[in-house]
Amino acid sequence: MSVDLQPLPVAVEPSDEESGLGFLLRCSHANGIALQFLANHAGVRSLRWMVPRDIDTLAYLAGVSPNWLGQRVKTRRQVNGRRQYSYLGWEWGSIASLRVKQPQVCPECLAEYAICRAEWDVAMISACPVHRALLIDRCPHCGMRLTWSRPAIDVCCCGRYLRRSGREHHLSRDEMSWCQTLSARLKGKHLARAVEPPTIQLPEWIFHVSPDGASRLVHALGALSKPGQCLSSAKVVEIPSPSELAEVVERGLARGRMLQEQSIEFRRSIRVLIYEPGLQRLARQGVVFEDQQAAVQLMKFLDCESLDLVERERRRGGRPTKGQLELFQDAGA
Repeated sequence: MSVDLQPLPVAVEPSDEESGLGFLLRCSHANGIALQFLANHAGVRSLRWMVPRDIDTLAYLAGVSPNWLGQRVKTRRQVNGRRQYSYLGWEWGSIASLRVKQPQVCPECLAEYAICRAEWDVAMISACPVHRALLIDRCPHCGMRLTWSRPAIDVCCCGRYLRRSGREHHLSRDEMSWCQTLSARLKGKHLARAVEPPTIQLPEWIFHVSPDGASRLVHALGALSKPGQCLSSAKVVEIPSPSELAEVVERGLARGRMLQEQSIEFRRSIRVLIYEPGLQRLARQGVVFEDQQAAVQLMKFLDCESLDLVERERRRGGRPTKGQLELFQDAGA
């Protein structure tokens, strides 16, 4: 760390609920500078993916512990020849699981709590459990996507305050239940069934995998809106709008509950609605074994044609298979 660097003159009190970049944006705004200027001053090459030196320097400038900040910014590393990502103390196996370039916010939270909540940077969270409303990723005034280079957490680059437009999306109970549960899991509350207010019952397998595994399973179940739909690789990693993502979640959870149906005819009928490549990637590259096994067992339950290839690759890896099939058989119970 350069001896010329000094802590920022105006200190900002951090909140355990906020994201690291949201906190750094508040610090920059309080000291009359742009976030990118702060990053350049600290010698940070990229705010999207930080290395330990970046975290140590920014934590020193902002007056917080490196451990606190490090939990709230995104990092990446190579694991077995593949990229793996870390955020909020969890491992993530797909870049599509996290919002890296396109942040989203709840305008009511910004007005009421003046922080950017950390869970907003998780791609599969599309709504605010506190205000029971969709998040926004575009300015309602200029229509441009939000970025971290904006002047303040509640101000767009166009200079207008971020406020909700009059067009409201009706949130289903599925969407709210999912966002409440995933938010609780991200905070380490593994018994997320007890989230208040009471939520509808989610498929049981959601509670037996990591947040990344649950997100990718729901995406694989809900990504296709019609049978036989093709998704390009570019489309898969593209972060949809909160309203589009809410539809994916609603379809994915509905189909997940339908997996209790045992007939072969049903399995064949629903298989054409599943994004099978997503299951394949999770089976091969899940960040924890439970994620991989859940994807394998779902493919087995649906009689996916690519299962044999995935199982041969896993056997070569030397890991025995264990049964989680009952989780899908009892998914809607």
